[in-house]
Amino acid sequence: MMKYKAIEQTVQAVQITPDIEMIAPDWFTKKMNTEEIMIDRAQCNGAISVIGCTIYFNVRKYKGSRLVARIGDYVVKDSVGRLNVVRKNDFDRLYKKEEA
Repeated sequence: MMKYKAIEQTVQAVQITPDIEMIAPDWFTKKMNTEEIMIDRAQCNGAISVIGCTIYFNVRKYKGSRLVARIGDYVVKDSVGRLNVVRKNDFDRLYKKEEA
């Protein structure tokens, strides 16, 4: 997991890849364990592969809402814990890698 700096705040982000379950940071894994994030899979020619993930919101205000990330997209967690999906092109434009 890398940290990236937005114009106004530092966020944590992870890019969705076919091996996301193996490289996911702790905060992402915890959301998977509570089923707030579900890995989306598809079967093609007998093989099952990851095609992205879906983020489900349980907060009353957003009940029933969801965000979908595909391979290459980023799931971004802001400083207060809110999750968002940012497309790769937008992510590259909006965020830069934070120096350690």
